[in-house]
Amino acid sequence: MISKCPFLREYKVLRLIEDESRVIFKCDLGKALLKPRDLNEKWACGGCSVPYVLGNSPCRYIKPGKDFLFRGSSYTFFVCELLDIKLESPEEFCKFYCRHYIPKN
Repeated sequence: MISKCPFLREYKVLRLIEDESRVIFKCDLGKALLKPRDLNEKWACGGCSVPYVLGNSPCRYIKPGKDFLFRGSSYTFFVCELLDIKLESPEEFCKFYCRHYIPKN
């Protein structure tokens, strides 16, 4: 896993016969179950922009979203709750063009 995401959590630990255990993770944002090897994949956590955007003082009205349409594919987006618009990348729009921009503290 490249970065810490507040929406990724350990969902279940499967105990196997040979004293091994397998961990299943859950992305609460996209409501998807992920294997440990999926965490580095670009379609899952490896290419997710949510931790990066949340770490760069986003506007308080920006909320992330993620859709896993089918295994091996995802779509990450951000919603401005004030203006009710969906953005792929909020950094440029919010900081430079939105007069309602208020960074989270």
